Amino acid sequence: MQTSISSLLPHFRTSLVSFFSSPSTFLVLHTLPTTSPPPSCLPLKSLHILDSSFNPPTLAHCRIALSALKSTAKASKPQRLLLLLATQNADKAPKPAAFEQRLAMMALLAQNILDHYHSTGSSQPSPADEKVAIDIGIIKKPYFHDKAIAIEQSEFYKHEESGEQPQQVHLLGFDSLVRLMDTKYYPPTHTLAPISGLFDNHRIRVTRRTEEGNKYGTVEEQDQIRDALASGEREEEGAKREWAERIEMVEGEGEAVSSTQVRKAVGRGEWAAVGRLVGKGVMEWVEREGLYKEDK
Repeated sequence: MQTSISSLLPHFRTSLVSFFSSPSTFLVLHTLPTTSPPPSCLPLKSLHILDSSFNPPTLAHCRIALSALKSTAKASKPQRLLLLLATQNADKAPKPAAFEQRLAMMALLAQNILDHYHSTGSSQPSPADEKVAIDIGIIKKPYFHDKAIAIEQSEFYKHEESGEQPQQVHLLGFDSLVRLMDTKYYPPTHTLAPISGLFDNHRIRVTRRTEEGNKYGTVEEQDQIRDALASGEREEEGAKREWAERIEMVEGEGEAVSSTQVRKAVGRGEWAAVGRLVGKGVMEWVEREGLYKEDK
């Protein structure tokens, strides 16, 4: 797998150069399995989107994606997951790993998700189990509502016969939900009105932080962000009560992992810890490519 991913690096590099110089705002660079039909041929009902800096991808990303895919595993229609890398981020500068390196690690993550999805399924997989595909894409927009629009406008997921596009299901950690609902990100009015289109047309699936001592509090305290919408407490900020119905809160699984935690473990040479946090494939890639050595 490492060899095949290495062969993708030149493709990722040249695609990034072309993308940055083009007016395009969204582009899919790779799909696994590689035999997957284009989405324009598929009657997709929903599109799961996991948007992150992937610097590097971790097992927490894997668990969030698997949980979402398994929640719709009995659906008769094919499933699609988009791993999305923003080349502009509202909070983070593009460092330390180059974008093409992150895309390579995203491909390793995609394969890991597929391997786990099928290995933990039933011994008699349904037809839907065989129709899971994962796209690896890049986008120039830093905010969720702008990303949703850019993906729609690209028409990459538009069904060629019906002309319909799937409903987007954005997969967020609870910290990302907090940022999404923070008015400081929406100047000049600093209201939540700009994200109205996101909630009017799409859905959010939020993984709660459940590790002991996390700064976001108990399950009930975390759910308060949705409850405040439902009760109308945030209507003066431009929110709508019905947005609460578009937010699904789910339990986190396994150990909480941050990419910063991984980079520091790499910098200290703690490879056993790195493997526990990111999995064997990503760990071996990071070590082989000499990434994050300067982090401590």
